[in-house]
Amino acid sequence: MIELPTRWWSMQIKFFLFVALSLGSLWAAPAQKTPEQKGPQDVEVLAENVTKKGTLIHAINNVVLYSPKYLITADEAYYDTESGDLELFGNITMLEGVSYASRTGHTKLNLNTDIGVSDPLFFYDEETNVWIKCENAVLNPETYITQKSIVSSCNTQEPDWKIAFTTGEFNKESKWLHLYNPVFYANDVPVFYLPYFAFSTDTTRRTGLLRPEFGFGSSEGFYYMQPIYIAPAVDYDVELRPQMRTNRGEGMHGTYRFVDSAYSNGEITTGYFNEHSDYAEEENLKNSSHYGLQVKYDRSQLLSSQYTNLEDGLWFDLNYLNDIDYYNTMSNETTSYDRLVTSRLNYYIKQDQDYYGVYARYDIDTHPELQDPSRTDNRGTLQELPTLHYHHFTSPLLLDNLLYSVDYKTSNYTRQEGITAFQNQVDVPFSLYFSLLQDYVHVSVSENIYASHIAYGNDDDSNENEGKYWRNYHKISLFTELAKPYDNFYHTMYLKLDHIIPSKEDETGYFADFITLNTLAKSTSLTLKEFFYNSDGEKKISHKLVQFYYDDYDYKYGDLENDIKYHVSDQLSLGHNLSYSNEYSKISRNQISINYSDELYSTSLRYTYQDSVYKENTIYKITESTSTDEDYSYVTLYADTKYFTHYNIFTSVNYDVKEDEFRSWAFGFKKTLKCWDYSIQYKDTTTPKSTSSSNGIDSVNKQGIMFMFNLYPMGSVSYDFSRESEQKVTN
Repeated sequence: MIELPTRWWSMQIKFFLFVALSLGSLWAAPAQKTPEQKGPQDVEVLAENVTKKGTLIHAINNVVLYSPKYLITADEAYYDTESGDLELFGNITMLEGVSYASRTGHTKLNLNTDIGVSDPLFFYDEETNVWIKCENAVLNPETYITQKSIVSSCNTQEPDWKIAFTTGEFNKESKWLHLYNPVFYANDVPVFYLPYFAFSTDTTRRTGLLRPEFGFGSSEGFYYMQPIYIAPAVDYDVELRPQMRTNRGEGMHGTYRFVDSAYSNGEITTGYFNEHSDYAEEENLKNSSHYGLQVKYDRSQLLSSQYTNLEDGLWFDLNYLNDIDYYNTMSNETTSYDRLVTSRLNYYIKQDQDYYGVYARYDIDTHPELQDPSRTDNRGTLQELPTLHYHHFTSPLLLDNLLYSVDYKTSNYTRQEGITAFQNQVDVPFSLYFSLLQDYVHVSVSENIYASHIAYGNDDDSNENEGKYWRNYHKISLFTELAKPYDNFYHTMYLKLDHIIPSKEDETGYFADFITLNTLAKSTSLTLKEFFYNSDGEKKISHKLVQFYYDDYDYKYGDLENDIKYHVSDQLSLGHNLSYSNEYSKISRNQISINYSDELYSTSLRYTYQDSVYKENTIYKITESTSTDEDYSYVTLYADTKYFTHYNIFTSVNYDVKEDEFRSWAFGFKKTLKCWDYSIQYKDTTTPKSTSSSNGIDSVNKQGIMFMFNLYPMGSVSYDFSRESEQKVTN
């Protein structure tokens, strides 16, 4: 057998240097093709010793032969210029195109037909690093047929994995490798045998099988999903995902993706999953089958490609499903906790000074009985169909420093059962800007006018059929921006004082609970922002301080907010966010974070405490308490390291300090080598499921191990073994 090269391309570099340096001293014998001949064009033979007898060329020592298809080196060669027969001996290197290379000890090849034999043969695909070593091979124009072979993409000496097989066929056109009687080895240890196995070395987009998913759950049984990828054209493809869960049921999901212009793309996803009757009954599921549809589309330049000075865009995400388990059965990893499934559509047109928008929102309530025990369908779910929006960007009015803008919205809130509404809103601010004290102090004085009108429908006459609201408020802002260099650092500071004074306000009629009004409270706020830079211009410290004062509330002072971040280095930063409740004289929120990242380590540690008295500062009028019902305290951690060669070790933790329990956590590692990788992860997840119980939604807690194994370029498989336990959600 031939000795395999350890550095394949270094051999090729030496080969080309050899050719360049030797052309002047080698004997050359051109083999011209007669006009009636078929096969390759001119063939050139170079060597230290070249003789020609009739049509037979004999070359010895440092033989170089090249044609439009092949570039070959060998110790000795015989070439018949008439028949095209070529026989090579000793240290043969053959380059075929730019992708394929081979080494052998003896080869017979007809350059006219590309048919021949080699024994032994080492074949290499440069694009995928896949190599084949065999005792003998039959060479054809489109295929290599090998006997008693080994294939791998690892190092040629002691590969981490390899496949030994009795017979194989590699198609150079389709790039598929077919193996018969393959035995899979981990190093030199046989792992398993198959009568037949095939894989593609083509890394381009093409039709074929994607990575399958395996898993096992104590209640759902064995899980298997095999994605099928279909790519009939460059502008669209289809992915089918059939699956089975032995104890639960079977299903199929599919996605159609397309690109219909240079500025747009979209996809359509649909699927169906059928539950086994005994599983649905035992788990008290709401439905025995789950199905749905999603249509997504994103396009820019819908009209702007035809008109100048115009920008526009269309985006929509439309969803339909019969219950939440449609999402949770799409794969073993997808989860959804939302009761409402939302569809949205947005379109806008923007010019220099004007913006026009059309928005729509449609919600599907998967559990309407939680809102109203008498409801069984989506007829009472409030929809926003549509909202029209116009905005005129800030522009000067009479004076350069007198600015105004206009914002107008009209919204249609509709549903089949229950009160509906049609709301118009307009907001017009006027602002005057000027400076004092030689531009050290900047002043902004604004007058803001807001009005809204609501017309109701489907009313039961218990409320008025309209509501009217208007108000204006004054806003005075003073701010300054200062900067000063010091010997070792540079300091910038931004200080701003805002004072909002609501003026006239009139409110008549009825305002439903889903109607939002732009109402403001009388308030004063002081904001300080400052940054410290070192002598190299690197930001070291950022600091923000905010304090609100409210005239209209029983508690006058809002929570004091203090946020500071210290950049110890490019890799390490420390953060502290603190809120202090002046009303209750205690810390209402406290968050401490540490972040570190370099080439080997990455970690993020965060502690968050939030008291039930915490209130978020806002300029808008508060009609009900914004405090949470209870306090909570969490520690979250994520860390990974690449300290160990080829390994990435990672962990994540979400710990509830108050309840003294782990909400979720995971630990695992991934080993990555040139030709393969694998990962093992332990995880804890909670997945909701729809039930027919009174509370509507229960959940399943899963703890399990996930294993993923990937051989380049064959692909990967994953296996998930989990243990499940039910958790009940009560109202």
